[in-house]
Amino acid sequence: MRSGSLVLFICAGLLLSGGSVLCFSTLWSILRMSYYFWSTELGVELSGSALFVTGALLCLPASWLATLVPQHSKSLTLMCTLMVLSSVSLMLLSSGLTAMTGLSRTLREPDVLNASMLRSMAYDSLDPSVRSSFAAMQLELKCCGVMSYTDWYEYRRSLPPSCCGKMTYGKHPDSCTTPVYPMGCLRPALAELRRHVRSTTTFAAALIVVMGTTLFTTAYLLVTNVVERREATIKPQTVRIACISPHGTPPLVSVTSPTLLPNPVPNNHL
Repeated sequence: MRSGSLVLFICAGLLLSGGSVLCFSTLWSILRMSYYFWSTELGVELSGSALFVTGALLCLPASWLATLVPQHSKSLTLMCTLMVLSSVSLMLLSSGLTAMTGLSRTLREPDVLNASMLRSMAYDSLDPSVRSSFAAMQLELKCCGVMSYTDWYEYRRSLPPSCCGKMTYGKHPDSCTTPVYPMGCLRPALAELRRHVRSTTTFAAALIVVMGTTLFTTAYLLVTNVVERREATIKPQTVRIACISPHGTPPLVSVTSPTLLPNPVPNNHL
């Protein structure tokens, strides 16, 4: 029991720190890279990061329960609750890891992302969300176009203001003739997405190991606690011993301990 309690205490600290880091880092990455949801066709794969956020949030109450389980009077109920939380968190983190694996497989083929961004670029003049997303991406990554700034001339007569480091204001924004950032956005976008995949999958994989350790340790403590309580409720059996005595009817003695046995009778009295 003591070793299991120590393991749970260590897991509680790891769950608290790891869950907080994974939750806030994933949220920050999603908010900062939100323009990829409109400028590419990777919205489904990127939305898998929300599974990491949900699974990491469940680590916070799980860490609190892991510290209470060994000492609390209602430890059986808390153990069952901790096992349920651990199982749900493991499922969410594993599903998010699967989504990130699919995104990583897509990022190994730059042509797929290139074609996706070009298709989204065709809607720049029709969809304001696509226009603002490309503007935010080009300002953030300091790039213009997909492969180069000349990609814009297939869909419009002039370059967007974001290629010159300006934001788009009003219905008739200023045009851009000479781009400040002539490099295309494909390479920096790939690099940023790959960093996001590596960081989130590393934290999630480590958290899955800690959560699995918590689950198995809690199951072990639950079984051990049930067995100990069952042994404590079993009443000791009474032993009835008949002793031969020269002074009348032999007494019947009920004992539960060898120390309560009557003194042996010497043989010379018989």
